[in-house]
Amino acid sequence: MSTTTVNGISMHYEVSGDGPPLLLIAGLGSSSIAWTAAAPRLRESFTVITVDNRGTGQTEVPPGPYSIDDLADDTAALVEFLGLGPVSAVGWSLGGSVLQSMLIRHGEVLSKAVLLNAFPSYTAVQDAWLDTGLALRRSGADPVSIAITGMPWGFTPRLVSDHAAVTAQAELSRLDPHPTTLAGFEAQAAGLRIYDSRPDLPTVQTPTLVLTGAEDVLTPVSQSVEIAELIPTATLQVLPRGGHGMVLEYPDDTLAAITTYLTGKTS
Repeated sequence: MSTTTVNGISMHYEVSGDGPPLLLIAGLGSSSIAWTAAAPRLRESFTVITVDNRGTGQTEVPPGPYSIDDLADDTAALVEFLGLGPVSAVGWSLGGSVLQSMLIRHGEVLSKAVLLNAFPSYTAVQDAWLDTGLALRRSGADPVSIAITGMPWGFTPRLVSDHAAVTAQAELSRLDPHPTTLAGFEAQAAGLRIYDSRPDLPTVQTPTLVLTGAEDVLTPVSQSVEIAELIPTATLQVLPRGGHGMVLEYPDDTLAAITTYLTGKTS
């Protein structure tokens, strides 16, 4: 990966592939490693840009909290530094919040957007989910145990009922060479739980796909519907299978939907 300074912090990124530029923005506490499975397939059609968000991976971990607008400003500045814009972008979960902020405040750097398993603002259930995750991390619980505890929120019963598959997926957390620190996770979480894009979504002018799975229990379909109704340029697509981690559990359908929207070509 390469490094540059944006907004006063050192930010790591990688650019690879061939084709129109596509920016991938990961979720809460996740670095660019979240795209390890998806990026190689997307590189067949795009020049893929992956980033470690502020507080994750090899990017700097300044004192928090980090607002979602901070993360959006970082990413927009990176696109401008690279000189590849306007770019298409996919934002997954927290990455979807970052992308909403970019759509609102930095639309000039974006050509198309995909909001993947996104939400406009936190609900009481999401607050409770986040409180539990923070408590586990603050207790020093093993990363694999934390991953297993979160699995039912991210995957469907099809995967979660297969305990061998759950264990294998959770064990991947041990392979991260640059795991997110508690400080980085807390700083992102503090900004995420208070972010509310709804007042400004009607100003968005960039073509946007709001993509989710019918089985997402963490960011339910109703939240994607709300986003799509507020963005004048939005298209809503609900895949019949898949939860919050559908890009991992159902990669064929998810990546096909993303690629078809961004290229306008059906497979």
